[in-house]
Amino acid sequence: MTDTTTTKLNPWDLDIRVRERNLRNGTLTEKDVAKIHEALPDLEDQVDTVTLPQPALGGREGS
Repeated sequence: MTDTTTTKLNPWDLDIRVRERNLRNGTLTEKDVAKIHEALPDLEDQVDTVTLPQPALGGREGS
């Protein structure tokens, strides 16, 4: 298993699209994910909400 305190993870190791596989094969642990998540800065007050139609994700909005 990877010890994230001594091994620098590639950003792709945390990508949501591959994270489950990394958790299953031991590249990453739930504890690693929680630790990394807790270290992220809170930037909520610096975001802008953008609303765009996403027909590929759920149908046709506004139809």
